[in-house]
Amino acid sequence: MASVNEKELTRIIKSGELSGVYYLYGTDLYSVEKYKREMVKRTVKAGDETYNLHEFEGKDIDTDGLSEAVDGFPMFADKLCVTVCDLDLEEETKQRPGHRKLDETRMKQLTETVSNVPDTTVLIFYTANINVCGGKKYPTPKNKKLIDLVAKKGTVCEINVKSRSESVRIICAESSKRGSAMDDKAAGLLFDRCCSNMTMIMNELDKLTSYADGKSIDVHTVELLTPDSGDAKSYSLADAVAAGNMNRSMELFRELINDPENTPVYLLYVLTGSMNDLYRARLALDYNHGLPEIMKDFGYSPSVEFRVKNALSSVRRTDIRHLRKCLEILAKADIDMKSSGADPAVILEKAIVEMLAR
Repeated sequence: MASVNEKELTRIIKSGELSGVYYLYGTDLYSVEKYKREMVKRTVKAGDETYNLHEFEGKDIDTDGLSEAVDGFPMFADKLCVTVCDLDLEEETKQRPGHRKLDETRMKQLTETVSNVPDTTVLIFYTANINVCGGKKYPTPKNKKLIDLVAKKGTVCEINVKSRSESVRIICAESSKRGSAMDDKAAGLLFDRCCSNMTMIMNELDKLTSYADGKSIDVHTVELLTPDSGDAKSYSLADAVAAGNMNRSMELFRELINDPENTPVYLLYVLTGSMNDLYRARLALDYNHGLPEIMKDFGYSPSVEFRVKNALSSVRRTDIRHLRKCLEILAKADIDMKSSGADPAVILEKAIVEMLAR
């Protein structure tokens, strides 16, 4: 048993060879959730969920109940499935206020449960809203201890956000599965209009393929059916600026500024809001806070949850000092637009160039 990549995990799932314990984590929360669903589907027959699927939340986890579920016997089936969502073994008060701390006794019980999963049980740990790396490159010490144990006794897979080009490939493949071919340009446009959020992309793809009814999907179809908002593109612009991607940043800027429905003042407003999302996400990661805390603390509407998830995924390797500097530059641009006689578009472009000059 060991750590595997997505390709190997996919092979395992398709082969039906699921057994033992698994740990799925990473920045691509959509894919983590997708693989978890596929694993449950492969293990538990439809209609048998009531007695062969047991789901636990990591917050204040009942280790007695978990142990009992894992040691249980499947009903009228070969295997049962137990899932644990968002178990964070660091100080719960930082990322999950209200947790009962995993004391030595409970931690020992958890370790014994993971170490002795019966052949008739598939145990899946997965992260849907938290970052077990605490904003760093590798898992935090206490979480790593559990991950290492699972790697020894079962299978671990880290699933991170894909590049734009890889996401485009995935979109094209998913479109073909739904009966309609899609070219790279159309897939790229869909990716941008959905602000790179794979959950939203797949929802839009369902709509597009239903409309196409077996015909090819081109850029025109995406433009017709998928809403294009300055907010979405501005978020992509903020993401590109934070990543220091000059070419992508200027490409998005030109698209936005050439749209007659946009004004430099409006674009500055939306770009500042998007950069604020990134800054808040980076700040939250530095203090080991997760999605629920950010949504609550900053008053985000549930309808923009994807924005926060995307921000959490985007800023793992971004220095908070750079994001702070970007906000200072945008604040100065706001003052200049209101008080100077300079062309607002020039002021905005100058601000973007300054933010890219790390």
